[in-house]
Amino acid sequence: MRGKFVLKKTAWLVLLVFIMAIGLTGCGSASQTTSDTPAKSEPKLALHPASNSTVAASTEPLGAFSLDEIGATNIVDVAFVESKIGDSSWVIVDGREKAEYEQGHIPGAVHFGDGIWKVLKHPMDGRVIPADRMAKILGEHGISNDKKVIIYGKTGDYHVTCEMGPVYIGLSEWDYLSGGYEAWVAAGKTVETTAVTPVPVTFTPQVVNENMYVSTSQLAEIVAAGDAQYYLLDTRSVAEFNGLGMQGIRAGRIPGATNFPPEVNLEKDSKALLSSDKLAEVYKDVPKDKTVILYCHRGCRTGFAFLALRSLGYKDVRVYEDSFVVWNMWLELPVEEEHFLNYRGDLSKTVEKAGVLWKEAGKK
Repeated sequence: MRGKFVLKKTAWLVLLVFIMAIGLTGCGSASQTTSDTPAKSEPKLALHPASNSTVAASTEPLGAFSLDEIGATNIVDVAFVESKIGDSSWVIVDGREKAEYEQGHIPGAVHFGDGIWKVLKHPMDGRVIPADRMAKILGEHGISNDKKVIIYGKTGDYHVTCEMGPVYIGLSEWDYLSGGYEAWVAAGKTVETTAVTPVPVTFTPQVVNENMYVSTSQLAEIVAAGDAQYYLLDTRSVAEFNGLGMQGIRAGRIPGATNFPPEVNLEKDSKALLSSDKLAEVYKDVPKDKTVILYCHRGCRTGFAFLALRSLGYKDVRVYEDSFVVWNMWLELPVEEEHFLNYRGDLSKTVEKAGVLWKEAGKK
């Protein structure tokens, strides 16, 4: 019996050693395979896709685009607007706040219940809302695809242009009244206080070319490559461009950008847009053979530059829709004149001190 027990025990030991040998061989084999296979390299910049609640979420390389593909975006004057009152092919839109509209507006002008930029742009980050939502809102206010629209706000107010969102989704025309409501009043034209009730129609969203809007992922690739085919135009204030002010986590600018703040497009006193000759002088150094990408903090201030450049014959002008409000928050993305905002203490004093340091450094 004892001999059988020893034999049985020995057999178990042999089996255990055999199993361990197989396991070790397997581990060694797997290890060898791993070492022979090149490790996958991680991308330099891994950006998650933007929220689907905005129009610019593509992670594909930026494609071709021409302003000839979208509806008209003209700069118009008071006489032109007056000639369109009562014309069924035109819709005049008052983009100001509700209280301002109720105090007086251009005859026949419809209102969106709030400042139009608060309706056609997301209230949180200011990005243009998706095509289906915008189309529904436009239709509810009597605007169909084939209508031509004149938008106006307060004089010098770029917000009402809404990054040309309506022509992006298929509107035939989105014109801007230079000088705004004040220009209308100054010309002695009639105003109304009775609200206009629009007749709802159908607006079918038809995105003309998604490349009109540049996503953060696309711009990150362009900046990283240093592609000379692109001209980056920052439409924020001089202070913001130079890294001053409260802009988010970081102040500064996107590398390679040139600054053209909104006021360079306007007459000093009337705040109406400059004449074509004067605008040509302002933008004389912006090459027409390049892709011009506009951005500001939330996109609004790109409106005047867009109108100006298109009126001057530029064919490839686009909007970085996320703008600096998103760019500055992505810490992986580069920022020139980068300064992190100190949230401790009095923020206004922090900004004031930064301005003093800037001047002491001899910068403008």
